[in-house]
Amino acid sequence: MPQDEPAIPIWRARTIETAGFALSEQETGGGAPVLCLGFEDPEGSRLLDDLSRGFRLIALSPAAVPLSDTAGLDAHAFAQEALACADRLGLDRFCVLARGDEDHAALCLALKAPERVEAVALLAPDLHSRDGAAEDAELLEHLADVVTPVLAAFGALDRIVTPQTARAWRERLHAGRIVFVPDASRDVDIERPHATARLIGDFLLGTRDFTPRKDASA
Repeated sequence: MPQDEPAIPIWRARTIETAGFALSEQETGGGAPVLCLGFEDPEGSRLLDDLSRGFRLIALSPAAVPLSDTAGLDAHAFAQEALACADRLGLDRFCVLARGDEDHAALCLALKAPERVEAVALLAPDLHSRDGAAEDAELLEHLADVVTPVLAAFGALDRIVTPQTARAWRERLHAGRIVFVPDASRDVDIERPHATARLIGDFLLGTRDFTPRKDASA
């Protein structure tokens, strides 16, 4: 008898207005809350499909038009607005999953609210961001202050990542875990969604006891 196909998660969307911005909030699943940054189309993510079966996923992204005259949200401002959204949603503690440029915002969240952020998972993170060299330098100075467990997942075939990149993350993030996902390049969540979801799920559920495997396949 053929197995039933997993149910497709239903995402609920709304706009949350904070002090100066409107953020798009899309939510699905149940369980421990995870703020997802950098997923503008969460419904199209197979990785999030998998994670939604064990977690309450809350995808946040800036709305098209800011409520103030500010040009946009840098990483620090986005982290602050994400915290405001967490307050509105009644989240005392939560995890963070980030992809793309939002790795900076995720780390800023961990620095701003270490008592609330239980774990941070980063997909193909970079030490550079859209916000410029000045902010990069400021963030690098404080990476060693991050006490929240952090998982940085890179694609083993990612040509941008070098041994020096991984070494830089290991040196700066004392609570960090570095994992290379086999048979994946830059878009680990697209190329190996199921293996990466298992890796992230294991990490978020057991950050204290979690020891990353050398390979993410299971």
